[in-house]
Amino acid sequence: MRIEDKLLIKEIQKRNREVFKALFHDYYPGLLKFAEGFVFDKEVCEDIVQNIFVYIWEQAEYLNITTSFKSYLYKAVKNRCLNYLRSLKIEDKHNLLYLEASLNESPVDWEDSEIPQKIEMAIEGLPPKMAEIFRLKYMEEKSLREIATQLDVSENTIKTQLLRAKDKLRGILRESLDLNFFL
Repeated sequence: MRIEDKLLIKEIQKRNREVFKALFHDYYPGLLKFAEGFVFDKEVCEDIVQNIFVYIWEQAEYLNITTSFKSYLYKAVKNRCLNYLRSLKIEDKHNLLYLEASLNESPVDWEDSEIPQKIEMAIEGLPPKMAEIFRLKYMEEKSLREIATQLDVSENTIKTQLLRAKDKLRGILRESLDLNFFL
């Protein structure tokens, strides 16, 4: 660890507000941009980065940073972003279970319903590559690896495109169908 980082941490542990403010202003924009590379919601990213700084301030006397302060911050942002994305997946699973239970209780006549057409129109409204990835995953039930191989892109690209597609479809379908459970 560099001597500057050690001094910085000591000043934070002493609750030096000026040093902390300077750190926040120096690192916040870069950390926010970094977070947006994981989570494509600016407000969520702002919360994540701000919460890290709040945590550092509240836990100042217990800080035990063995790497550079910059590395510590970026790793903390990455971990919190990944935790957030994991929580979305859990939320999606709960919503899917709710949808299945609702459909079992009161069957929907899909043929007379406008829902399939609106879902298809929403998918068609996605950018072409994103729509293709979405169809391959959820309609053809291909794995991320199969899609990545077929389209010659990385699995992370597939994950990112699926997250963006879900977000866009969720918004479109909430408006057009007044659905709060889809995706």
